[in-house]
Amino acid sequence: MERKGQAMPSITVKPDCGHSPKKALLRDFISAFAHADVDGILAPMSDDIVWNLVGETVIEGKVNVRKLLESMENAGTSDLVIESIITHGRDAAVNGVIRSNSGQAHAFCDVVQFSSTTGRKIKTMTSYSIALSEEK
Repeated sequence: MERKGQAMPSITVKPDCGHSPKKALLRDFISAFAHADVDGILAPMSDDIVWNLVGETVIEGKVNVRKLLESMENAGTSDLVIESIITHGRDAAVNGVIRSNSGQAHAFCDVVQFSSTTGRKIKTMTSYSIALSEEK
């Protein structure tokens, strides 16, 4: 998922999305997707992560997540808008809109559960994605 020869994506984060350590971690985590930074995506995941891509597949384990991310090496992101990050105890959610270099936009929501209330490792993640119609 390297970005060789591609322009860097525009990333917009609403003002209330980084005022706590977990919010900052999630802001950086989601931004890593836009930058196609595989190591940045994997860093906060636990080794036994369970990632449910709703309606598509469930991926178990960091090794398998890496394989999926590396298979998407030609995917590119032009912009990302993080609308909100909500955290409470072990649970958190991030939502926004991400647009590919081809112009296709998806509204997304990632619901995560950390390994503990004070933990910094993501144990589970459920990702919802809805393709948006192109604006005229």
